[in-house]
Amino acid sequence: MTAQPVLKTDLMQTRKVKPCLVSSELNRELNEELNKELISELNKELSKELKKSTQSKFSKAAEHYNTHANVQKHAATDLSKLIKPGFNKNKVCVDLGAGPLVNTHTLQSIFSSVVAIDLSLNMLQSSDLTTTKICADMDNLPLQANSVDVIYSNFAVQWSANFSTLMQSLYSILKPGGQAYISTVVEGSLNEIKTAFAALDSNSHINTFNSELHINQSVQNAGFIINSAKKCIYTDEYTTPLKAIASIKAIGATTQNHTNTRQGLLTKSALKKVCSAYPLINNKACVSYHVVLLSLEKH
Repeated sequence: MTAQPVLKTDLMQTRKVKPCLVSSELNRELNEELNKELISELNKELSKELKKSTQSKFSKAAEHYNTHANVQKHAATDLSKLIKPGFNKNKVCVDLGAGPLVNTHTLQSIFSSVVAIDLSLNMLQSSDLTTTKICADMDNLPLQANSVDVIYSNFAVQWSANFSTLMQSLYSILKPGGQAYISTVVEGSLNEIKTAFAALDSNSHINTFNSELHINQSVQNAGFIINSAKKCIYTDEYTTPLKAIASIKAIGATTQNHTNTRQGLLTKSALKKVCSAYPLINNKACVSYHVVLLSLEKH
């Protein structure tokens, strides 16, 4: 028997069939399809919960974000240097994951029109900068195909539920010849915090990030020309481990994009154990971010 694709309309019909009338092979195929559907729905629900959590934490961090986002500022400076000079005054640029619009202000001096997009309304409202602001999910952007000249995104796309799909979406949104300038956090980031929490338990206490290889493959599979791809390590230094751990909360970056997480708040003794295990360099508690800077072009 040749396996045939089962559509959702067919699934509704086949569920009414008595088990004794379904062949073992068809039953196996049906179970596989139902399992796929169930897994898909569970992943959607998990994604929704993660989005809500991300939105909530970045919204709470809006007031203090600029004070603590030192690494983000350094990455933004390096990313802006990749922007092609000249012929930008008549172009529309999207600042994706704009946050409190720090980079939007810089982009306004380069492009004639800048649209700031962020998942957190609080972040967008924390700035009185005059520009178009859209509160939207980067994984479901309300933008038409071939409508944007440039996409700029600093320290944001690592929060996408599916980086590969996001790259395909951004490719579609850009006009032919359009540019994308993207910085994204990758595997290896926050290792100091990971090491410290390993003294407490085997659960994960930080986000998992895509590998550099996955980033490059996703970009290429989407159809982009890679004009530049550079990996940098940005490091913040703090006087105590506690301040280092608190730093990622201050910028809203504590949303964990996996299920193997520790539930509940840390006790004082647990926190003390974590701080004692924090690796110090010259008596400083460092927090490092491995970041890939991309300059991309649509065919």
